[in-house]
Amino acid sequence: MESVEPSKSLSIGEHGWQKVAHLLPPLAFLAAMFWLFPFRQRFEFDLDEGLNAMKALLVARGYPLYSQVWSDQPPLLTYLLAGVVRLFGANIDAARTLVLLLSTLLMGAAAHFLKISWGLWHALAGALIITLLPFYTALSVSVMVGLPAIAIAVGSLASIQAWHQYRQNRWLVLSAILLGLSVLTKLFTGLLAPLYVLGILLSERNALSWTRRLRPAILWCLVFGIVTAGLGLVLVGPAYLSQLVTTHLSARQDPAFLSLTESQSITWHLRDAWAMLFLGAVGAGFVILERRWTSLYLVGWALGAYSLLSFHAPVWYHHQFLVTIPAAILAGIAVGEAVRWILALRRDRFRLSLRLLLVLLALAGFAATLAARVRPTYHTFVLPAFLIPPEAPSEGREIPFLTEMSSRADKTHWVVTDLPMYAFRAGLPVPPPLAALTDKRLASGEISEEQIIQVIEDYQPEQVLLGRFNLPAVEAHVREDYRRIYQWGRKTLYLHGELKRNP
Repeated sequence: MESVEPSKSLSIGEHGWQKVAHLLPPLAFLAAMFWLFPFRQRFEFDLDEGLNAMKALLVARGYPLYSQVWSDQPPLLTYLLAGVVRLFGANIDAARTLVLLLSTLLMGAAAHFLKISWGLWHALAGALIITLLPFYTALSVSVMVGLPAIAIAVGSLASIQAWHQYRQNRWLVLSAILLGLSVLTKLFTGLLAPLYVLGILLSERNALSWTRRLRPAILWCLVFGIVTAGLGLVLVGPAYLSQLVTTHLSARQDPAFLSLTESQSITWHLRDAWAMLFLGAVGAGFVILERRWTSLYLVGWALGAYSLLSFHAPVWYHHQFLVTIPAAILAGIAVGEAVRWILALRRDRFRLSLRLLLVLLALAGFAATLAARVRPTYHTFVLPAFLIPPEAPSEGREIPFLTEMSSRADKTHWVVTDLPMYAFRAGLPVPPPLAALTDKRLASGEISEEQIIQVIEDYQPEQVLLGRFNLPAVEAHVREDYRRIYQWGRKTLYLHGELKRNP
């Protein structure tokens, strides 16, 4: 691949504030989300929030990840969240703010990639389109691993683009480090590694010697391998690497588990992003027309992710970002090129051409994107509950549970629950083996009702809150020594028979 300088006709100057103008939309997004988005009023955006928050709480209190705190996800986000817990306590809003900062990093890195490879208008358009992606605002403040991993991966993309443009090894090293950290947040971003290696090799294909041709790719691979394998072994430990793989593989073999999402393929999840995907395809057309080959990383990313997810099960709503984020950046290229063409009309003669066709398609796609996504995105600021997936618990019934749990917090050492957000908000720990009690873990056979009962026997929790899973044996065992004090729907809070309410 060869880097091509942004079109000089698009330049709006390179002095003063204009050098960082492309970063204004990400900063405006950060301010709008922090001050206007009602994430502080939402009890739980997704059930994964409670799982991730509880793991961080336990790690912050000295329980080692993997050896005691069970987890099927890479460790980086858990350790970052544990640092937040140490600083701010069991504060879910602080944890959500960390994710918001990473979301802002994603947008800023995407804008920087577009600025240095295409131009300012492309960067501004790309940042806007990312904001309009389905679920982007909600997932920007959800304590989940997917968006943070992609954010770090986009930083890696911006770094490797800088290497293609400036040929300084520091950018190559930074790209490898960031992608390694991304993989240590969520494994699925590892699909970018072969794309990067291929792009580096192609960019050096005209070098005079094989040594020169291979040196950059070898350097990138060495740094990436040291970060991913070396740091991964330190943070996870060789004995616990199977936790990251076996549960996912085993759950995929369970028909009952897969039936939960049998109609929800990646194509189904992308149904609300069709206009952006079309606009991204137009952007890919401009990449080929302009011969800006480094932007083919985005095309490979989007197509590779779609191909992998097409053969993966189950696919959750947040997986679509693997496809829509690179597509949105490509869409920014399409809109930026359309703006550049319109501005050039003032001095160039109007001519029918392939570029004109792409410009018209870009304008049509951008109009369709605005029509499809501006109103739903606005509604996330005023009516967020209607645009959150149904996994989140219904509103209005959390306070009684939290009040009952918190009133006995000083006499409670452990809470066994399949709804850990309640325990986290009350500042109460869940036994480490049950910190991440998921449907995938139950379906894979990694944990059984008998094992949950054994944990209850071992830890003797003062409180038990059940309501997510159908666990008849566990509930029968709990009723022997615990009394029910509050119930709503399937959720039931039990207290140990000897525990009384504080006066």
